[in-house]
Amino acid sequence: MIFQATNPRFTLVIIIFYALSILLAAKITYLMIFSHDFLSNEGRKRSTRLIETAPVRGTIFDRFNQPLAVSTPVSTLWVNPKQFSPTHQQVALLNKYLAVDEVRIRTLASNPADKSFAYLARRINPQVASRIIQLSIPGVYERQEHKRFYPQSSMLAQTLGFTNIDQKGIEGIELLYNHQLSGMPGLEERTFNLHKRVTRENRVYKPVTPGRDVYLTIDSTLQYYVEIALIKGLEEHAAKSVSAILVHAKTGEILALSTVPSFNPNARRSFDAKFIRNRVFADVYEPGSVIKPFSMAAVLTANVIDKNAIIKIAPGFVKINGYTIRDVGRDSQLDLAGIIRRSSNVGMSKVAIPTGGAVISQLLTDLGFGNNTAVYFPGESSGTVPVKRAWSDIATASLSYGYSVSVNLAQLAQAYTVFANDGDLIPLSLIKGEAKQPRNVISPEVANSVLDMMVNAVEGPGAGGKRAGIEGYSIAGKSGTSRKASSGGYKHNKYRAMFVGIAPANEPEFIMAVLVDEPTANGYFGGAVAAPIFKEVLEDVLRIRNKPSDESEMFPAAKKSLSAEPSDSV
Repeated sequence: MIFQATNPRFTLVIIIFYALSILLAAKITYLMIFSHDFLSNEGRKRSTRLIETAPVRGTIFDRFNQPLAVSTPVSTLWVNPKQFSPTHQQVALLNKYLAVDEVRIRTLASNPADKSFAYLARRINPQVASRIIQLSIPGVYERQEHKRFYPQSSMLAQTLGFTNIDQKGIEGIELLYNHQLSGMPGLEERTFNLHKRVTRENRVYKPVTPGRDVYLTIDSTLQYYVEIALIKGLEEHAAKSVSAILVHAKTGEILALSTVPSFNPNARRSFDAKFIRNRVFADVYEPGSVIKPFSMAAVLTANVIDKNAIIKIAPGFVKINGYTIRDVGRDSQLDLAGIIRRSSNVGMSKVAIPTGGAVISQLLTDLGFGNNTAVYFPGESSGTVPVKRAWSDIATASLSYGYSVSVNLAQLAQAYTVFANDGDLIPLSLIKGEAKQPRNVISPEVANSVLDMMVNAVEGPGAGGKRAGIEGYSIAGKSGTSRKASSGGYKHNKYRAMFVGIAPANEPEFIMAVLVDEPTANGYFGGAVAAPIFKEVLEDVLRIRNKPSDESEMFPAAKKSLSAEPSDSV
């Protein structure tokens, strides 16, 4: 049909169309010229957000820069409940990929309230997060976070500790140095595209400050050998736990420390909370005979007993204030060195009483017992040293062989540094470069005399610590066994077995303290249970550190046969 230009209806439509086009063009022109700022702001509100940028947590290294705790990138998905409106199919996909309960998803979508932020899934694989973002679900956003990872798994777990989901340290070094490791968050304005991806970073309002790294004194290689030996000891003696600390004798640096059973901090949902505690610092107990070297140092310092005195031990017990003190061994008499070598409670009591409980108590306090170590480890227990106005003979005797006083294993290792440093106490340190200043506690003469006695306690005839001996090296040490306390007395057949040793004794470099808690198989004396663990570790340590052997020329007692009379002493 031929178009007729004079059709009035068509003419009216054309006029209306052109009029609307002119009005629309005018409106667009008006908005572009006069409302540019308003529109830009509205667009920015819909596509940009102020984002708090989390800092990367600092790395924890060992003394040789081996990473012990690192932060790895992960993704977190969050929603704006006011915008969150997933379809039934999308809800099902979120449940499938994120393992988030569908009820929770629908709750987020149906209860926007005044919230503009809620977590959907935290610290997930970035590839999974990317798949969710590609679904283009309204109100779902992604942000980058970090997850703590421990490359050595359970090794050093109680020392390193762990962080919570917000990367805050809640145990161990992670807690102790949380402020340094955490850094400071930043604040940025970011622009998102239709797929919720960041297109560019518009403006930095506050720059992020990364966390600072922490360098420990720990030697990961030595730590490995310590943990292997502890696990072996735990199994061999069917013990409740085994703990140890290895210290550099001259600097006080902690080279290794461990408690087994341990846990894997990477598997937060599966580890047993009772294994979190670092027993080296947190557990205190009556130390038993490992305290005798300090009591003997007090005796020598007080100088009220002739250093050449011979002490009657027979018949193997002594009554004091109505209490009977007994020896495990059967000795008729002993000199001062023999009291340490045979770990005689009777002999120790007889030389301690004239010395006085106040003198021994003060020396133990000067050695750091009753106070936290300089490490300030979270959860450390300081223990107690008895202080009395008047000391009874039985109170003095009990203290002299390690009862009525409570200590932790770290304190013991620290106190033994006086015997390796001419009487100077070397405070422990766990952070590289933070070695503390030593202080003198006993004279060099007393320290070296007791060191000789402890060599005899490992290498002399009938030595209680002979199973700590290492062929070719002079070893000084003292074993100890204590019954576990209970309300109103002591538990039946519940013991702690200990050994503290110094190697090599002629040029002290390493101190190691070992505690086996409740051994129930293959013995329970410290000399039979804890001393072999010391030996196993120190054999590896001396080999790894290339320490030359010696023939113990400085210690005549050490030349006596290791096959001399067997010892059943504590």
